[in-house]
Amino acid sequence: MSDHPKEDFTIDPELDSIWKKHGRPKFFFPRRDNMAESRRLHSMGSVRFMKSKFVKETLGSASPRPWTEEDRQLPVRDGTSITIRIYRPRLPRGPSPVMVFSHSGGWCMGSLDTEEFICQLLCIRLNLVIFSVGYRLAPEYPYPTGCYDVFDTIKWVATNAASFGGDLSQGFITGGVSGGGNHTVEATILARNEGLQPKLTGHVYICTGMPHDYQDQQGRKCALYPEKLTSGSWARYRNGPVANYEMNMYYADLANCNAHDPLFSPLTLSDFSGLGPIYYQIAGMDMWADSAFFYCDKVQKAGGTVKIDFYPGVFHCWYAFYPELTMTKKWARDLINGVEWLLRKKGDEKVLSRI
Repeated sequence: MSDHPKEDFTIDPELDSIWKKHGRPKFFFPRRDNMAESRRLHSMGSVRFMKSKFVKETLGSASPRPWTEEDRQLPVRDGTSITIRIYRPRLPRGPSPVMVFSHSGGWCMGSLDTEEFICQLLCIRLNLVIFSVGYRLAPEYPYPTGCYDVFDTIKWVATNAASFGGDLSQGFITGGVSGGGNHTVEATILARNEGLQPKLTGHVYICTGMPHDYQDQQGRKCALYPEKLTSGSWARYRNGPVANYEMNMYYADLANCNAHDPLFSPLTLSDFSGLGPIYYQIAGMDMWADSAFFYCDKVQKAGGTVKIDFYPGVFHCWYAFYPELTMTKKWARDLINGVEWLLRKKGDEKVLSRI
């Protein structure tokens, strides 16, 4: 598979020290009968993260802030609307590339506030205009509603970015974290298949796995590449920390996913061309790690360019739990550099690259 690092089961020393002193973070299962309270509890993690010393030092304390934010309603295909948040540099440094970004939360939690640090950071460091998607959540809105909300946002941005200071000729990037990354991958496949113009020029995925082992409510099974993907990270980290097998099956069940829907898992594709360039951040102790490498390998073999940053000894979306780690500081620096790499590539898929 795509430059998969040599197996190393050592926990990051700083993280290990914290766990020995305070214990591991507990699993969080949303309650189907009280999703509002579950989402409120989930949002508290984002609030704590945004108050951290790391965030304050990384974003700075300039007043006014070097970016602006605007929430607005965006019409989607079923005749209703969703909320998007638009981040713009307060003092643009020339033409601004564009990004459409989708938050984490297992398709059933999270909000426009969940990834505000990422959006603010990339906006000010890379002069980006960012459209953050408030896609609708399961179980109130079953799969694939969220996926199509992301795709409808991408199509709207393709037509309207210039009205908000975005210049698609400088870059038209999508991105997402965890479940938001899943919706983004699915939306980029739809964009490719429909011949979206202008074309997307790159994608960033953070701790995003590819579904490959699941049975849905109707008893249909998704069992893809079991000889490659059901051992390794899938078996080793199926009990966490934070993200575990039972939790991920529960998320898919809440969303009422169809295991035979080709959008549900991009690994069902027969054609992986036109889905790069990709910048991928993969955590070593994430059960989804091998599936991420496997997807990257498929895209590369189809002629796409891929850049991967791998973080040994940390778990799924660790940075949101432990902003004080040296690995978290590296993650933020890598994110800036990785998106900058995408902007330099700007959709150039002529050369097969194994970075």
